[in-house]
Amino acid sequence: MDIWHSQISFKDSADRRIQLLHLINFYNAVKPHKGLNIATPYEMLTVYFSQLFCKQP
Repeated sequence: MDIWHSQISFKDSADRRIQLLHLINFYNAVKPHKGLNIATPYEMLTVYFSQLFCKQP
């Protein structure tokens, strides 16, 4: 993640935007995070929302 945009050559602005979206997807949906007990942010959101909407009154 260290200054990702200076480590890659882009064809144009559209290519840079696509690569950024790929990085964001990887970071949030694929890469495990130590601070989240080796879960991804997406997994944590899934658990949070499933608990939120499955609570019994």
